[in-house]
Amino acid sequence: MMKVFSTFVNLYMAGMETSSNLQSLFMEAMRKVQEKTATYMEGEISPDKYKHFYNVWMETYSETFKEFSKSGHFVSDIGKLNSYLMDFQKYNREMLEENYLKPMNLPTKTEIDEINKELYSLKKTVKELTIQIKELKEKKEGCKDMT
Repeated sequence: MMKVFSTFVNLYMAGMETSSNLQSLFMEAMRKVQEKTATYMEGEISPDKYKHFYNVWMETYSETFKEFSKSGHFVSDIGKLNSYLMDFQKYNREMLEENYLKPMNLPTKTEIDEINKELYSLKKTVKELTIQIKELKEKKEGCKDMT
């Protein structure tokens, strides 16, 4: 139980940190938009002004997020979040297998994976043997034709 708790806390904290960083990024992008459009949006509002504001908004947000997505900080955040998510999913799968599937005598993912590997191997062997049988038949027929 403690393992699932610590795994969940790690995931939650990484998610909150990522969310906080994205919120800061939104605030920075909005600040840039306000700086670029503050004087332009004064006076009478027209459709052209809204169009200009929209274009500045899109360009500014796109550039801000593009810069952030290239940063090591972003990569680190997403890497940690994905790592903790995978740990959490792995633990949940293990708990499901141990507490529900095994007691109910149902196959686990590991057992199904092993069966799939064996089935693949058997199919491959059958294919190879089929080719060998075909070649032997052709060779045998070739020998009959020579006699």
